[in-house]
Amino acid sequence: MPKPVDMRYCCGKNEPNSKTMSDNVIKFRKPKPPRKAPNPMLRKLMIIAIVIIVFAAAWAYFQVTGAPAP
Repeated sequence: MPKPVDMRYCCGKNEPNSKTMSDNVIKFRKPKPPRKAPNPMLRKLMIIAIVIIVFAAAWAYFQVTGAPAP
């Protein structure tokens, strides 16, 4: 008569730290694409836009308050 198989090591039900069969599987993942360098033209445009916004805000402030420029 064949000996009964001990299921304790294959299923992990009786052993809290036992490994299952899926722990042995290699998981293939698509590599993340490399980060692109920022476009220097966009950086220049952003700086120019910020400068224009600052001057427009200063002009609007002095138009509303009527305070003379220092």
